[in-house]
Amino acid sequence: MGVRGSPALKKGALISLDRDTAEIEELCRSADIDVIYVVMQRRTRPDKTYFLGRGKFNELRDLLVERPVDVMVINGELDPPQHFNLENGLKVECLDRIAVVLDIFTSRAEGRESKLQVELARLRYQVPLMREWVHSAKAGEHPGFLGGGEYQVDVYYNVIRRRIAQIDEELRSLARDGDLRRGMRRFKGFRTVCLAGYTNAGKSSLMRRLTGEEVLVADRMFSTLGTTTRRVGSSKILLTDTVGFLKDLPHFMVESFRNTLQDVFTADLVVLVIDSSEPLFNVSSKVLAVQDILGKGVLNGKLLVALNKMDQDPDRLTEMITTIHDVLDPLSVIGVSAVTGDGIEELLEAMQSFFRPPVVVRFKAENGKRAAIEISRLYDDYFVESVIYSDMAEVTFRCHEDDLEKVMDRLYSLPGIKDVSSAVESRYSR
Repeated sequence: MGVRGSPALKKGALISLDRDTAEIEELCRSADIDVIYVVMQRRTRPDKTYFLGRGKFNELRDLLVERPVDVMVINGELDPPQHFNLENGLKVECLDRIAVVLDIFTSRAEGRESKLQVELARLRYQVPLMREWVHSAKAGEHPGFLGGGEYQVDVYYNVIRRRIAQIDEELRSLARDGDLRRGMRRFKGFRTVCLAGYTNAGKSSLMRRLTGEEVLVADRMFSTLGTTTRRVGSSKILLTDTVGFLKDLPHFMVESFRNTLQDVFTADLVVLVIDSSEPLFNVSSKVLAVQDILGKGVLNGKLLVALNKMDQDPDRLTEMITTIHDVLDPLSVIGVSAVTGDGIEELLEAMQSFFRPPVVVRFKAENGKRAAIEISRLYDDYFVESVIYSDMAEVTFRCHEDDLEKVMDRLYSLPGIKDVSSAVESRYSR
């Protein structure tokens, strides 16, 4: 079927109708496929039978005799008849772009939920191919050179359908567990920030810089498949790193990873990480791909954009910010470098500002046991900005308007209370 793990380096050839092969070649590298040559054909649309035109297909078949490979990679998405005809005609394993991604996912998945999501996506990919193989077998054709006859294919097709139903049920159970976990974090006063973005934009590197904790960082696509959550310093902000996005993903793949995407949709704040070292056209294209997966308007009012790798070309910051605002409506666009640390303090301040309640309360009280108990309570329940100790304890903290009357009643009972004031300020300034 051509959707298997790739523990050893494979020799591959690449078929493309587009001269821009940078992304597919990077995907091949991440899937441990060594592309030794490229077969290029300029066409406005793929051939319905062989993806390539018939003449080019015959040339490729002859070329494979002279320069055999382990796998043929197609820079595009094959429909089932094209996949069947290519494998049956070339007698070599054929992987389209989605199959290469699934190979990467299969080799990267570690946690139970990640493995189930990958298996679900892989099986959903195989279902239409199985239908084509069953159809070909019943028509008297050989169901692909990797197939084993009509009976085996038909049985495997039924096994796939049953397994999909089992995985769906288990993922629903894990989703309920995730909802409970998120609810408990919120009950304890934690707020969540989710890192999202195109694959290999540097999300994991940025997470390590923001939290100071070790997370997997690799210069390859989809190094992170599941979700990783870390606390930002001593704050009550939890930062979650998620799977990278890819343009033109079929609906079944997005649906298979709905549990992981739920972390993006339910986050209090989303930081969209963008690789600013790329050409502007690529940046716009990838931002649109992320928007297409998440949906327009879903992140309105809770989106920050981090332009990562700004150390490589800081002069482009203004131009890049304009490009981002043309596509999205973020709260702010901040240039950062996960490598040098530039812009990290500004990003942290923007994240913390987002969660600051709007009411600022200031007071002075006698520096004693009662004040110490109340200040400790304020740290637990609200957002304390500063405490200055002398003969008096001088405190500045933030709370929500709904809590103001309750907290004021407590403050006025403190010994020596004076200079109490409250004012509503914006929690976040653009």
